[in-house]
Amino acid sequence: MEGPIPGVANTVRVQAEELGVWMAQYGPALRRFFRRRVGQAETEDMVQDVFLAMSARQGGPVDNVEGYLFRIAANLINKRLGREAGRAAIEAMLESPEGFSPERILMSKQEAAQVLAAIKALPPRTREAFIFHRFEEMTYPEIARRLGISVSAVKQLIARAIRQVSQDRRSRP
Repeated sequence: MEGPIPGVANTVRVQAEELGVWMAQYGPALRRFFRRRVGQAETEDMVQDVFLAMSARQGGPVDNVEGYLFRIAANLINKRLGREAGRAAIEAMLESPEGFSPERILMSKQEAAQVLAAIKALPPRTREAFIFHRFEEMTYPEIARRLGISVSAVKQLIARAIRQVSQDRRSRP
């Protein structure tokens, strides 16, 4: 991107006029970013979603606007790919001869019970951060504010939770 935005401080809060400047400056790069990853058809909608998320943002100043916008963009793509993978798995299950066989249903219930047990076994603060992030889709800064800890502490809690849940799932019969 070209240097700083004229008239906008390096550290800023999201305001309508700034959002318009950012759309003009970063919109073309975001379009290229999405076009390469999701194709032309969804590009404009996804660019709008990035700026909608930015405009709805609450909290402190944004030190690196470009980095923040592209983080939002990457998160949108990850969510989209996750939804597509989930849909594909369900479609494959529905199309398979077994479909939702009693065995498959039992296996799924057992797997869900294992994950739930692993989550319940986490230390309270780690469990709380994990649930906020994975199930309530809160961002690390939101979790940090909620728990009264730093963002880096939240990252450590989430990483610890993921490791522990993965290990617990593998170790259970």
